[in-house]
Amino acid sequence: MKIKSLTLLISAAVLALGTAAASAKPDKPDKPKKNKSHHLSFAKADVNEDGALDIFEFSTTQGPGVPMVEIRRRFLPIDVSGDFEILTDPVTGEPLLDPVTGEPLLGDPIPDGLITPEEIADYLAGDRGKSELPRFELADFDGDGVLSPVEFGYLKSQKVKLKNITRQFDKQDADGDGFLTKEEFKKSD
Repeated sequence: MKIKSLTLLISAAVLALGTAAASAKPDKPDKPKKNKSHHLSFAKADVNEDGALDIFEFSTTQGPGVPMVEIRRRFLPIDVSGDFEILTDPVTGEPLLDPVTGEPLLGDPIPDGLITPEEIADYLAGDRGKSELPRFELADFDGDGVLSPVEFGYLKSQKVKLKNITRQFDKQDADGDGFLTKEEFKKSD
């Protein structure tokens, strides 16, 4: 009986080792991990192929779930091309002229709402700041001083359900006019 038990034990041990060896994976050399980036390249993000990205095209390069307000905070410092503000004399209101060339003096750039590969390269090579505008102003895309429900949604991640955004908007809209003023926004912010 002892020999039979010993034979069964040895058989079970051999079977267990064989099963473990069969299930073990052979050693493979370490492969470099692929960068699973959610970001699109400039060319892929430029849907209309005009050589520039508007804010919505730019948002596809920022990864999933980033609120539009944060995307706009990143976008504005990059967008420095377009026309330039003409400096004027504070007393007369006349344009200030360069004494040598006679051309109007230009001030800060007025953003054109598009960023080019050159603007991105300049931004990456320099000081990578973000816009200092408050969240309310960043969300106020049309600049009318109030937030519509759509603009309020820009404060939230795209992953937040619409019903949750509208519920929160309605809760903050104290006067029920369908817009949030700065005061209504500040009370809940």
